[in-house]
Amino acid sequence: MRGITLHISNPGPFLKNVLTAFFLLSCISIVIILIYIGQTIFYQQAFLHKPAGDLHKITGFSGDDIFDLSGSAASGYGDPMKLFDENADPANGIDRQPATHPLPNSKMDIFYPPGKGLRIVIDLHDLYALKNFYLYDKSLESDSVWIYTGEMNHWKQAAAYKTAGHVAAWGWRSFAAGQSSRFVMIRFNSFRSVISELVLYGDLEQKLSRDVPAPSPGLPPPTLAAFAGTNAYDYVPPHLLQPFRQTRLYQMMEWYDADTVHAYPNNKISLNYFNQPAPQQVSNFTDSLRKLGNYCWMSVRGMPAWLAKKGFNEKDKPVTLPGMDTEDPLSYARHAKTFWNLAAAYGKTKLDTNKLDLTDMPRFSGLGLMNRFENGNEEDAYWTKYYWTPIDYFAVSSADYDGHEGKLGDKHGLHQADSNSQLMTSGMIQLDTNRVKTLYFLCRQLRADKKFIWQGGVQYHYYSNDARNNLAPPTKGISPEEDQLRAKLAKVRAFHNRLLPGIPLILGENGYDRNQHSWQKTPLLPGYTEAQSQGIMCIRSLLAAFMSGFDGYNQFMMRSATNDENAPGTFATSGMIGGPANNIIYPAWYYWSTVVQRLGNYQADSVLSESGPIWIYRLKNQSNPAKKAYVLFSPTASGNIVKNFSFKIWGVNNESFTKIILADKNPLGMAQTDKFQNGSTVLSVGESPVILLMD
Repeated sequence: MRGITLHISNPGPFLKNVLTAFFLLSCISIVIILIYIGQTIFYQQAFLHKPAGDLHKITGFSGDDIFDLSGSAASGYGDPMKLFDENADPANGIDRQPATHPLPNSKMDIFYPPGKGLRIVIDLHDLYALKNFYLYDKSLESDSVWIYTGEMNHWKQAAAYKTAGHVAAWGWRSFAAGQSSRFVMIRFNSFRSVISELVLYGDLEQKLSRDVPAPSPGLPPPTLAAFAGTNAYDYVPPHLLQPFRQTRLYQMMEWYDADTVHAYPNNKISLNYFNQPAPQQVSNFTDSLRKLGNYCWMSVRGMPAWLAKKGFNEKDKPVTLPGMDTEDPLSYARHAKTFWNLAAAYGKTKLDTNKLDLTDMPRFSGLGLMNRFENGNEEDAYWTKYYWTPIDYFAVSSADYDGHEGKLGDKHGLHQADSNSQLMTSGMIQLDTNRVKTLYFLCRQLRADKKFIWQGGVQYHYYSNDARNNLAPPTKGISPEEDQLRAKLAKVRAFHNRLLPGIPLILGENGYDRNQHSWQKTPLLPGYTEAQSQGIMCIRSLLAAFMSGFDGYNQFMMRSATNDENAPGTFATSGMIGGPANNIIYPAWYYWSTVVQRLGNYQADSVLSESGPIWIYRLKNQSNPAKKAYVLFSPTASGNIVKNFSFKIWGVNNESFTKIILADKNPLGMAQTDKFQNGSTVLSVGESPVILLMD
C-alpha cells in the first residue's frame, strides 16, 4: 500500500505555527477521547462487578407499597412504580436497559421542594438484611441522588450518587448496603437526576406481623336526598337550600384569626368578624339549615390575618412563624388553635366559655351545629408555586385534628375540643388516589395511634371536560357519559373500599358554566337554552355519581360568582341561582328539586343499561326495597330523541306508574300516570332524564 507524502520546502514561521498548533490539538483530542472511553468503561463496568456471594433480588411488593411523598403521580405524570417495572436483575446477568423512569414532567419543579427533593418510599413489609442497591443512570445532566434506610423521621443515608449526565455513561451502578430495614427511600434532587430503575438485593431477616387496620363494615348506601349537596360562599336563603342536604361553606381563616396585634399564643379568635346582623351570622345560618334537616360544613382556607399582612399568599402554608418547617406538625400551632375554638363553639361538647380565646360577646360553646371541618381547598393544585406536598398537608392536618396527638399542648385541634368533630380532607383537584394512599401511609408512619385523621371524609373535586392531560388545558365541558364519569368514580370507590371502608367518600365539586365562553361551559343541547342545558348536565352528573357508589356529592355552585349572566370567566355562571345581588332561580335548581323531591328516599340499586341509545338506572326505595324507580335518558349531547322506546320490566304485568319530566319553574316536575301493558310501555326519551315511579 502506498502512502501519501506531503512535502513542504522552507516553511515560513506562520506555517510552522499552524503545523505546531495542529499537532497539539490532535494530541489533546486523542487524550480527551481516551479519557472519555476510559470514563465510559469505568461507568459501565467498574460498578457492575458482582460482589462475593449470591445476591437475591427482593420482590413481592406492588404499587400499593410504593409512595411518592411529593405527590407527582397525578398532576405531574410521575409514576413511582416505574422505578421497579422493568423486571431487571443486573447482579445476576439480566441487565437490560430500562425504558421508563418514575420522575414527573421536567417543567414541574414544584415536586422537588428545595433541600428535600422528590422522595419515593418502598415498603418491603418485612425486615431485610440489605446487601446491594443497583441503580440505572439514564441522565442527561449531572445531579444528586440519595438512598436511605430506616423509616419516616428516622432515615439513615445508605448511598449517595451523582448522575453522569451523558448518554455514553448510561448504565447500572452498584452500591453496597450492609443495613437492615423494612423501608427504603430514594431521594432525587431535581428532574435532572434521572434514575430509571432501582433493584434491591438482600435476605429476609425477620417476618413482621402485617399492620392491618381492623375490618370495617363500611357505610350504608345513602339515599339520594342525603347524597345531594352544594357549595356556597354566602348565606343563601334557607328555603333555596332545602333540596341540598349538605352545604359546603367557603370561609377564610383571616375572618376567624383576624388578630394582628397579639402574637401567638395570645392571639384572639373572632366568630363574627364582619359584625353581621343575627340572620347572617354563621351560627344562625347553620341553625336555620338544621331546622330543615340539612347540614353545613366549613371549608376554612387561607392565612391568619397576621401572616396575610406580611405578604403571605392565600395558598401558602400557614405556619405559626415565617421560616418554620412546613413538614413538621408542630409548625402549625396557631392554625390548630383556631380549629380548637371552632370545634369548641360549633361542636356538641359544652365547654367553659372562658377557655375560648374569643373576642365575641356574648360567648357560646357546644351549639352542636357542625361535626365536620375542612382545613383548606385544593392545596394539590399543580399550576401554582404554592403547591402542597402530601407531607405538608399531613403536617397541618395532624395539628388541626388533635394538636398532633396532643404534642402542641391543650386547646389545639378539633378533637381536643369536641370528640364528635371530625376533619375532612381538603378537596383535591382530581381523582388522585395515589395522594390518598400516601396520606394513609404517613398517618401510619408518623402518628403513634396510626389513625387516618380525616374521619370526616375523603373529598375529591372533578369536572367533566375535554382536557387531554394536565399540560393541555380544557376548552369546553363534555357530558358525564362522554367522560365516563360513573366508571371513573366507581374505580375510586373500589380503591376506597380496600383502604378506607367506613370513611365517607365525597365528590365535593362538579358542575358546569352556562356561559359558552367559559372553558367549563355546558354542552349546548339542541332545542334547549344554555340554562336548561346546564341543568340537564347537572342532573346527569348527579345520577352518575350516585350510581357509582360515592357517599356524597356537592354541585358547584349554589350561587353564581357574579350578577352578570354574560360573564365569560370560568365558574362565573355555574350557580343554580343568581349572583350576590339577586336570587334569580335557574332551571338547574328546579330540575334538582324535582329529582330530590321525587327520589329523595331512594338508594342506588342497579345499572340496567349503559349501552345503546337509552341508558337506564334503577333505584330502590329505602323503606320498601321492593319498590323501584327507573331513570331513562339518551347519553348524547346532539339532540337525540327516541320517540317510540319500548321499555319492558320482567315480572310486571299491568301495574301503574308515574312518569316525571323535568320542567322549568316547577320544583316537582311534570307528572302523569300510566300503566304497563303486559309488562311494557312505550316512551319518548331524549337527553333530559325521565323518571318512572312504580306505584
